[in-house]
Order: sequence, then structure tokens, then C-alpha cells
Amino acid sequence: MTTEIRERAGKSKDIIKKDKKTFFEFTNRTTAFDGVKKDEFAHKGEVCCKLSTYWFKIMEREGIPTHFRAFVPPNTMEVEHLEIIPVEVICRNFVAGSLLRRHESGDTIPAGIEPRLGAKIPDPIVEFTTKFEAVDRPIDHEEILKNGWLTREELDSIAECTRKVNDIMKKRLSDKGIILADFKIEFGKNSAGEILLADELGTPDGCRFWDMDSYENGEIVSLDKDVYRYDKGDLSDVYQRIYQRICE
Repeated sequence: MTTEIRERAGKSKDIIKKDKKTFFEFTNRTTAFDGVKKDEFAHKGEVCCKLSTYWFKIMEREGIPTHFRAFVPPNTMEVEHLEIIPVEVICRNFVAGSLLRRHESGDTIPAGIEPRLGAKIPDPIVEFTTKFEAVDRPIDHEEILKNGWLTREELDSIAECTRKVNDIMKKRLSDKGIILADFKIEFGKNSAGEILLADELGTPDGCRFWDMDSYENGEIVSLDKDVYRYDKGDLSDVYQRIYQRICE
């Protein structure tokens, strides 16, 4: 007898436990501004699942271990069960989003960065935020270590892995005329205590993608969830177009 247990994994995905296997179902749910704005868009879950599958396979080939096990069409993937580390990792190549808002609210930002939307960051920066809090907030290494979420060695390893993911994605996207402005990723530990890249990867939900030609002409054209956040167009159309540009 097959037993299926479904639980909501987050704002846009459900977890399904079936025959001792774990599956992520990518839904059409869409949220912004910490859940204040909510909608559903056709094909969104399918696009994000296919893009995550595409990138996870690339990372595995590049020697980066992930929780991905198999793609189950049209919008589900089998994954290795992990205990998710309560820390999100953000990698920034250009100034946008919360980094710019921090400056605008009077907080300090890393030295050498021009506080202007679209400004290129000389060397990519890796930052950390909380996860599972009502509103995620930036955290430093000391707080992560103090809470026992990671050891120093694990923290350094995750930062190094994130930079490698950034290098791989930037190169492939640049070849397709797409700028990777920033992205967020998550990690988890399996039953053996190994840290794996988890959740989703390389989707317009978790990345800021900009059209390269437009940027070079002085305009930022978003190819990601900013289209929904700031009412810049039809999210379903943008997500399908970015999928085609990356994968086809």
C-alpha cells in the first residue's frame, strides 16, 4: 500500500513523501514582499522545476553535490531528504534589491560598492540571512557560529561553494546574453552529515536576471520575479521566455 504525505515546504513548493522517497512539487504560487503580495501564474511551477533540474545537473557534473535525484514531469523532482540549514546564502554581482534598500535606510554596505541600482560590484560578495523567521534578516558569521547552525569550516565551505556556483552560472548565462545580478541558495545536511546544495537553483524566483543588451544600453530589463514585484509585465510570459533563453 502506497502512503503519500503532502506538506507545504514554503511559499512556492510542496513536499511529498511517498514510498520512503521525497519529492518537491513546484507550484504556481507566487509571493513577494515577505508574503504581502500573493498570486498564482500558469506554468510558473513547471518552469522553475525544469530550470532547477537544468542547473542541478550542471552542478553535479561540476563536482558540486546537490539534493537532486530525478525530474518527474511536469513540475516535480525527486530529492534526497535533508535537514535544511536555517541560513540562506546570497551572492551579489550587481547592486539591487535588499542591498540597495539597506543603503537607502541608512545602513552601511560593504566598502567599495557604489550604492546605485545596477552598479557592478568589483568582487562578488557572499552574504547570509536567516531562514524560517517571520521576516528574514542579514546575519554575520558570529551569529551563525554562536547559534551552532554551522561550524567555521562548514561556513567557509558553503561560501566557497556559492562562489563556484556563481562562476558557473555567470559564464553560461553571459553566453546567452543574460546578466546574473544576484541569487540566493540554500543548503542542507543528509543523514551522513554531508552538506548538499538544496531547494531550487537558477530560477527567476531565486535569481535576478537582466537582459545584457539592454543593460549595456543603460536600461535594466528584468527577466525574473521583479516583473511581479514591481508590476513590470506578465510573469508567466517572462518566465517562459527566460526558460527558453537558458535551456533551448
